[in-house]
Amino acid sequence: MEKVNNMIKENSNLKEELTSLMDLVKQNEAKHEGFKAVEFAFLLAESLKEIIEKPLRYLEDIFGVDRAVLFINADELDFDRETNNMEYRLFFMPPSVFKTFFLEKRPYNSDNKLHMINEFDVYDDMGSYLFAPLMQGDKIIGSLNLYARDESKFGGEISKDFIKDLASIAAVSVQKLYNTEIIFKQTRTDFLTGAYNKLAMSEFLEIFMSKYIRHDQGFVFILMDIDNFKQINDTAGHLTGDTIIKEISDEIKDGLRTSDILGRFGGDEFYMLVPYANIENLFILVERLQDIGKKVFNAYGFAEVASLSGGVVSVPGDITVDDTGEDIVRMADGRLYHSKRNGKGFFTGV
Repeated sequence: MEKVNNMIKENSNLKEELTSLMDLVKQNEAKHEGFKAVEFAFLLAESLKEIIEKPLRYLEDIFGVDRAVLFINADELDFDRETNNMEYRLFFMPPSVFKTFFLEKRPYNSDNKLHMINEFDVYDDMGSYLFAPLMQGDKIIGSLNLYARDESKFGGEISKDFIKDLASIAAVSVQKLYNTEIIFKQTRTDFLTGAYNKLAMSEFLEIFMSKYIRHDQGFVFILMDIDNFKQINDTAGHLTGDTIIKEISDEIKDGLRTSDILGRFGGDEFYMLVPYANIENLFILVERLQDIGKKVFNAYGFAEVASLSGGVVSVPGDITVDDTGEDIVRMADGRLYHSKRNGKGFFTGV
């Protein structure tokens, strides 16, 4: 009877061990599936905002991380952005931050804030952390930072293999997004001036029209060109003509706000899209443009010859409910040539 009891007890213990082992396997399988989900979310992300909303939040939900944060080296990956801090989860940092922390370009962990430089202290409730650099060759392009309230979460001896793998995936994702942005810019940027080109104009007009239709945000569209530009080319040569075009573009860009758009329509023609919110007085805006023209023309000895003429269309003031972006361009073009046919050096539609 005693042997039977011992066998039953051994079987019971074995069953408990097997159950415990199966639970552990299931947990590991769940974590493995979760890890793959995070990897795929990084690789499939189409914007920095999507990285915040998916892989970083997945990390928090699946692995019990209190805060997952991505740092980006602002010198290596200079994304277009309005802020260096996106939802306290994505930060653009100077390269010195990474050189100071990742001395050996390897993951670091600790339960002691004394081991952390100030720039990485972005989570007030931190009890422990695990950071890994994002590498592109020998360059550090960012870092993946995990924070936990629990001091034992990332403190002490822990395996860093998973964050090394994850950091390499994140590096590929962020670099891909940056390369895509560069290609996007190149196809929409004028090679001479660095301003937007005609292709970009059509896209921006759609965006501005959409904002007007949905949110009643009005704007001004301006087409302008250089009067007697052929005379400049014939007198001083095409290289000087190109220089004048570029300097006018640079001078205008220096005075723009982030939501203003300047582009080169073609040849010596420019376009501008300016939200109403950025215009204190349309007359002052036009005068500023003409003053820029005078300044540049005077510098090259063409003050008596050259000037700027333009056509201005105000939305909604000058359009009907049926007008499209193409209609706005056509209207501005007609007003530009009205200015040129009637004396030059002024803007029609102001």
